[in-house]
Order: sequence, then C-alpha cells, then structure tokens
Amino acid sequence: MTKIALIKGQNLRDDGNVLVWEELNRNSKYDVVAFGSDPSRYDTSGIDLPIRKFPWVDGKYDLFDYDHFGFAALRKARLPAGYLYGISSLVEEFDVLHANENFNAFSIQAALAARNEDVKFTFTAGENIPYPRFQHNPILWWLKKFVNSTADGITTTTKAGKRALIHEGVTFEKIDVIPNTIPIDKFQPNIKNTPTEYNLPTATTNETTILFVHRPSEQKGTPYLLEAFFNIQDKYNKTRLILVGENMMGENLTERIKQNDQINWLERIPHEQMPGLYAISDIFILPSVTMTNNEEQFGMGLLEAMACGLPAVVTDVGGIPHVTEPGETALVIDERSSDDLADALERLITNPELRTDLGQAGRQRVEATFAPSKVASELESFYDEVLYQDG
Repeated sequence: MTKIALIKGQNLRDDGNVLVWEELNRNSKYDVVAFGSDPSRYDTSGIDLPIRKFPWVDGKYDLFDYDHFGFAALRKARLPAGYLYGISSLVEEFDVLHANENFNAFSIQAALAARNEDVKFTFTAGENIPYPRFQHNPILWWLKKFVNSTADGITTTTKAGKRALIHEGVTFEKIDVIPNTIPIDKFQPNIKNTPTEYNLPTATTNETTILFVHRPSEQKGTPYLLEAFFNIQDKYNKTRLILVGENMMGENLTERIKQNDQINWLERIPHEQMPGLYAISDIFILPSVTMTNNEEQFGMGLLEAMACGLPAVVTDVGGIPHVTEPGETALVIDERSSDDLADALERLITNPELRTDLGQAGRQRVEATFAPSKVASELESFYDEVLYQDG
C-alpha cells in the first residue's frame, strides 16, 4: 500500500474535513494515517482513520488566561505557529506528506523534511484572499512561498482558492480544485423531526422557516439579514427566522432579536442533530460579506442544506458561487444589501414551487459533485498524478 501522512496538527477534528481521506483510506490503494497534536485542541474520537499525535511544542502550556499560550503569541506576532516535534521522522515511513495550509509551522516542517528525500509533499489550502492581513509578516510570507514552491501538488476547495494561490506565485498546473464533502446518507431530504425537539414553537410546522447556520456576525452578513427580515416579517406573519450559532454581534441587535416573536436563536446545536433542523426548515440563507482579512471559503452549512433539499439564498462572495449553481440550486445576490436579501426571501416565501425546484436541484448537485465517493476519486487521481507524473 502507498502510505499518506495527513498532517493536521492542532486542527485535526471530526468536522467533515477529514471525510474524504476516510473514504480514500477505505476504498483505494492508499493507506492514510492522520497526525494530530498532543495536547489535542479538538475531539478526534469520531475520525475513522488511524491517528497518531506529535507533541505540540508551542501549544503545551496555558498562561495568562490564554489557551496554548505560545501558539497564541506566535499567531498574534503573525509568525508560523503549530510546531510538532517529530515531523521529520515521517519521511522514513510514508510516500506522501500532506499538510493543512501553507502557513502552519508543521507545514513548513513537512516541506523541509520532504525536500531532497524520496517522498512527496502536498498540502491543502483554504484561503480565498491572497496574503491576508493576519499573515503580514515578511518572515511568514517568505516561508509560505517556500512551502508553495516545495510542494509537488496542492489542493484547494474552490476556484477562488486556486486564484489566490496563483496570485501568490503558484503555477496553475500544480493546483487541483477538490471540493469538501459531507456524509450524504446522513444529510438528506425527508428526515422526520419536529420543532419541539429543538425547543421551537409548535406553530413552526405551519410557517415558512428561514434557517441561518453560522455564528451571527458582521462577516456572515447577519445585520443585513436581520434588517431584511424586519422589513418583511409583518407582511408575512407566518414566517420564522432561526439563527444557529454563538453570538458575535453587538447588544443592540441582540436585544432586537430577543424581543422578536418571529425569531428564534439556538446558540448550540450538536452537529449530529443538524439534519433534523434542516428538515423542519424551508429556506437556507448564507449572506456572507467580504472582509479585509477573510471571505467565505466554502460554506459547509450550505452544502449540508443543499443535501437536505433546501433552496438557498446566498451572496456572491468567496467560494460560495462555486458550491451552488446560481439560479438552479440557489438565488445568488450582491453582498451587503438588505433590500436584495428581502426581495430574494419574498420570492421564495411566495413561491413554494420554486423552493421545491431549487431544493431538488441542490440535492442532485450534491450527489453528482460532492458525494464522498466522487470527491475521494478526485483525490485519488491527484495523488496518482503527484506520485507517478514522472513515469
């Protein structure tokens, strides 16, 4: 078996981003081992891969009310962070070292270890903005360019991510766009759940429900969504907005939400319960906006909603349009416009047939493009090219 070391360090967690490697490990000629950190930052018990952990040098100690103090200090200084002790030993056992992002210290370590050795180095990049502000340090920028140039192949999840890498000087031939995936057997239409299971009013069953699954914040466009909903809710009094996620907004909007009988706010929902919440909803919304440091990379919630047969309203930001099929699976609008949001919501609220058509097309797109077996096949072809491109 050809062996791949999937190095995610402190970022290793059971959040769906390892699903394609789990599928690859089960159903291909590749044998994958995931490498996390000790101490761990997240729960990894649900990952269906062999897991090993390297000592996390800058994450070992908590000081001055900071978790993983050294890591936090390096990040604040815009320097590489996430040092794993023992990375260099992997070249003796594995055929491919695959790291997470090009700015993590363990990615730099893996690139250095693979250089001049009979082992390939690859990584996955998730950024859509070239050289974001949090990396504005010439040392980190030089090291990123070293990682980019050392890599034998790079994957990113959307065309927007590919453009960012090309802007950073990577040749386009080195980059493969391989999307994220989700378990489509768990996220699917026709799941039977009731509003009371989520502490929602029983009346929700007879209302048109709009679902927002993110952290309410400026970056996710929540202020524009709320303004749009406030403008239409009296006209459509059998409409409900459900917000899911930890609050990142100011007190004024928070108070307005709490006082609104047509808005419910669920701060924490276990991920395994999300399919049922999609099932009792009618419209999914992702109104993200472009920020100086970041923009929406992919939109995993959008992918889950599409898999569950929900029509969506999304903004033309980052990787979102590459996940949807504008006009076919979602209504795509300009960012930062509460008027455009209100118009799109009204269009779906008043047209159940359009909701059904968009939802069905969304499910079909997920099955055809984002199913684990489909994405794993693309990843397998990527590794085939990296390993055997020289014949």
